[in-house]
Amino acid sequence: MQKDDKTEVLIIGQGLAGTMLSYHLLKNNIAHKLIDVPKNGSASRAAAGLINPIVVKRVTKTWQANIFQPYAHALYQELEQHLNTRFYYPMPVYKLYGKDDEQFWQHRQEKEQLGDYLSVKAQHDLPQGFHQPFGYGTIHPCARLDMAHMLDAYRQFLIKNDNLIEADFNDDDLELHSEGVKWRNIKAQRVIFCRGSSDAQSRFFSHHKWNNTKGELLDVKIAGLELKSIISKGVFVMPVGPQQFKIGATYAHHWNDLAPSANKQEELLDKWQRIADLPLNVQKQITGIRPTFADRRPVTQQSDKHPQIGLFNGLGSRGGLMAPYLAKEMAMNILKQ
Repeated sequence: MQKDDKTEVLIIGQGLAGTMLSYHLLKNNIAHKLIDVPKNGSASRAAAGLINPIVVKRVTKTWQANIFQPYAHALYQELEQHLNTRFYYPMPVYKLYGKDDEQFWQHRQEKEQLGDYLSVKAQHDLPQGFHQPFGYGTIHPCARLDMAHMLDAYRQFLIKNDNLIEADFNDDDLELHSEGVKWRNIKAQRVIFCRGSSDAQSRFFSHHKWNNTKGELLDVKIAGLELKSIISKGVFVMPVGPQQFKIGATYAHHWNDLAPSANKQEELLDKWQRIADLPLNVQKQITGIRPTFADRRPVTQQSDKHPQIGLFNGLGSRGGLMAPYLAKEMAMNILKQ
């Protein structure tokens, strides 16, 4: 019989939440193992990776933006150095104005004290083909996070350091004991679930008010177009390479499967045509399920019933902004406990 291995923390799932938590446990010398097999529908791997501290429609700061944004900016650059690769690309968001938007932005900037985030004065220097009769305002600091590349690079790091177990995790195989948990031959003080929308089906977390949404976006080629910023009006248009862009994203609270929806592609293309007259070629339609709760707030807590079990989930569409700081706070709580 194989001797039991011991560790402090088991992390279930290597999406954005699991990766960020693993890195912060590493920074605090907390021994851990990560258990994961990539699955279809992962929000982390489907995400465009837009990091924006402003709610564009209401022109207000996102929840805890003053804390989340600077920490995420520093952490991603630190992790790039650690992994010796690049996946974080700071770039502004240009919001195309409607008729009265410049005045509305000025009002919101003054009322909400958004001077550090907005440049209100209308600019009109987008490439030919964009509709900009009223110009655009600028949101900063923003960024594109190449999440899939970051997850792949961190996965290789985990494999190299023997921290990854590639296996399907069945909740019924988890043994709970007064001193911790046991899964197969591994004993740990606690287990943290980071499986995104899949955790909604777990018997441990069925009491939470889940409100997952299906999102879709397009990978497109727009010949001759060069952008160094993200364009926003109804949808976002994000440069990801030479003449390569992502257009998104949609939201659906009810769906039958993960298959791309023809009506959602039509919706995105229709909104694109309201932004520009430039022809494009759709190369791929991507779908994923965003894990969210009814109150639209993430969960980073231990179970009241089973204190050995924790949940890090509900990052929704702003996971790239929130995950680094929330992972740091969760790692510090584990360290203190």
